[in-house]
Amino acid sequence: MLPIAALVMAASLLPGCSINVTQSPRKVMFVNFDHERARSAFARFEAACDAIGIQKRYHVAIEFVGVDVTDEVALKKALNQGLAAKPVAIVAPTSPVLMQAVRLTETTPIVFFTHQDPVDLRLAVSLTRRPRNIAGISLQLGIEAKMLELLREAAPGARRIGYIFDSNEAPQASVAEFLEDSARRHGVQWKMVPVKSIGSLAADIRDAGPIDAWFVTKAGVLDEHRMTFVATLLATHRPAIYPSQLEVAAGAPMAYEAVFDDPNGALARQLDRVLSGVTPGEIPIERPKRFQLSLNVASARAAGMVVSPQLLAIADRVR
Repeated sequence: MLPIAALVMAASLLPGCSINVTQSPRKVMFVNFDHERARSAFARFEAACDAIGIQKRYHVAIEFVGVDVTDEVALKKALNQGLAAKPVAIVAPTSPVLMQAVRLTETTPIVFFTHQDPVDLRLAVSLTRRPRNIAGISLQLGIEAKMLELLREAAPGARRIGYIFDSNEAPQASVAEFLEDSARRHGVQWKMVPVKSIGSLAADIRDAGPIDAWFVTKAGVLDEHRMTFVATLLATHRPAIYPSQLEVAAGAPMAYEAVFDDPNGALARQLDRVLSGVTPGEIPIERPKRFQLSLNVASARAAGMVVSPQLLAIADRVR
């Protein structure tokens, strides 16, 4: 009987046969916040990759890298340390990770998931003209006008509207255009309310002055402290619209969102194509194909919102 080493050597000489019995798996970096919810998101993505055999077929290990992605210095350091290990790809599940990764490498493939438009982020000229090393999913479809329409239907007397956004992410060009257009067409008086942290939220909204209704956008502090965020805004007893049904489940009155079916599966398939050798910039960016209105009737009425039969009829989720 031949020794195992001799069998491995013989097999490696056969045409089309590659052996990596002793070779360490190549790395895929998944960079996100270092908290339990981000780790849960990573576990779901890792499971989606395993379901289509990515780890085995490409002999890769998907590694979670936890860091405060809003801290530019810490994020840059974490990405540079990861890039030094020559990963085969970076998975960027937030806009800050995507933007910093694009600054640091033009060669390592980046597979992203963002609620913003790569064009608005100035990472691409268009969805088809972008850096050759990025591919992924964008949930941005310019739904702000529809959100405002729904808010005005439920709060017809609202004129002074607080636009709540993450202080680390200034509104993009398309958002500025929406704000200007809606102010001109509907007489809306927008009050910009940058939120710094969950600790400053109460002061941030108090400093906004008299407000008739709230328009809440995707913000890191909302994702990290959803229950406290919603409760703080509910205490103002003002109408509000949010960007996700998760907030409605937490007690918010209304939300309108673009829905992406199986985002983890889609992100895994994007990574699969990249690892198979397809140039990332040639892979179409995926976007949502449907939308969803969610209502919490008790919360809406408590905030003084009009929950009409017409609004209930078009709602996809009612609590």
